[in-house]
Amino acid sequence: MKKLLLFYLLTAMSALAAELNFSSMENGDRVEITLQAKGCFQDATSYYEVRKSDGACFFTQYAITWDKSVPAKMTEKKVIGELQLTPGDINGLDSLLGYFRSKKDTSTTTLISMQVEYYEGGRQIRVENLEDESGGFDLRKRKDVISFHELTERLRR
Repeated sequence: MKKLLLFYLLTAMSALAAELNFSSMENGDRVEITLQAKGCFQDATSYYEVRKSDGACFFTQYAITWDKSVPAKMTEKKVIGELQLTPGDINGLDSLLGYFRSKKDTSTTTLISMQVEYYEGGRQIRVENLEDESGGFDLRKRKDVISFHELTERLRR
């Protein structure tokens, strides 16, 4: 009995430790992303969501309005646009997460931070805070990565 309990405990712990990706999403799951770029010449925050419904994944960009209270509270969440993602887009977003999770050899004065909130069935299951101080220079060479900027550009077409 103790061995069985230990087996279940280890299985549950390894599931929690596993990296979550967009490709592992199931119907009803969603991922909320807050992307912030701060540096000498920029200070911008963007809000996105990727959700899976009826076997398809959708990308949504939001405009968020905050009040001036401390801590600030969201007063409005307005959809800017939405598009259906291809399997290639999903793989590219997984590669983007892999890039953010990896060690970088370069740095700049711009810090890009990404808060990734994972939800299953409306319940938050995990929050990941990722940072990139490399300025994304290594991303320019990679054809396997898709950025949120590329997705938002498609919304404008």
